[in-house]
Amino acid sequence: MKKPLMTIGLREITEQDYNHFFHKWLYQYGGAHDVVSLQDFVDDYNSDIHGDIDVYSSDVCPCIMCQEETINEQKSITKEVL
Repeated sequence: MKKPLMTIGLREITEQDYNHFFHKWLYQYGGAHDVVSLQDFVDDYNSDIHGDIDVYSSDVCPCIMCQEETINEQKSITKEVL
């Protein structure tokens, strides 16, 4: 079971989910706090627009975490085939 890192409203999130919020925010706003702060992004997060935060797939999300996850999956599949 993943240890909760923080609470958003009534929902607790894990460190991995928090990191995913960060990478989505970084991709979307380039880390510019003057546009939208990370906290505002987390508070106003809309999964209909940005995808579910606990889904790590480059099909859904363009952030580096999801891109790396896809690359790691492809490497794993290649190793199994060889």
